Amino acid sequence: MLLFDTHLHLSKEIDPVPFFGEARAQEVGLFLVAGTSSEDGEYVSSLADPEAGVYAAVGVHPHSAEKFATEELSVFRAWLSLPGVVAVGEIGLDFYYDFSPRLKQERVFATFLELAAELRKPVIIHCREAFAQCYQLVKEGFPRELPFVVHSFTGTVAEAEQWLELGALLSFNGMVTFKKADNIRTALEAVPHDRLLLETDSPYLAPVPYRGKTNTPAFLPVIAESVARQLQLETEQLACLTTANACRLFGIPI
Repeated sequence: MLLFDTHLHLSKEIDPVPFFGEARAQEVGLFLVAGTSSEDGEYVSSLADPEAGVYAAVGVHPHSAEKFATEELSVFRAWLSLPGVVAVGEIGLDFYYDFSPRLKQERVFATFLELAAELRKPVIIHCREAFAQCYQLVKEGFPRELPFVVHSFTGTVAEAEQWLELGALLSFNGMVTFKKADNIRTALEAVPHDRLLLETDSPYLAPVPYRGKTNTPAFLPVIAESVARQLQLETEQLACLTTANACRLFGIPI
């Protein structure tokens, strides 16, 4: 069994060697570290090591949108040319916290969708309480032939179906184990198996029974077991199909 944690965050304060080593001991062998700003882009891109199964994405999270200046795009282009930096992300809209003005979020999101289209890179999307605007920007500003993922999916079945119509993959994390997350489990069942991904979003959203603790990719098997049970699949079967989906999305040879 080989699991792919398709979305995690890693700060400079954590030694990556034991961090990834602990996960590998739990049969998590592939990782994608997602960037959130120009401040962490250099570090995130430096972690990319395809031979070790570590990949990266760089982008500007909606929380950081207010600080972004268009002149910084050249730096992102440079990072996205590096081996193992396989996607643009995490980008999108967050109208729940509104840490950046909504109009600025939309402008930055559109800018990075355009950059991804130019570079022919897949996109990792953050969408919270902003489905209509997020969907419209992707529909109008991102080529249909390029793949993308809506990470940490928490939307409705109707929203899942609309994303799927655009060609999206949907990614699920530890929230699928939460007692009150019936809506997420219901949406999960509506996702075709070839559009499904797994992630931890560590250090956030640790699954039950680790909820409240710092999340880590080593907890991904717990998420996989929960998702497999919900879909009435064997965990190894789920691991094979979600890893294949992720490699296809990010252009990684299996």
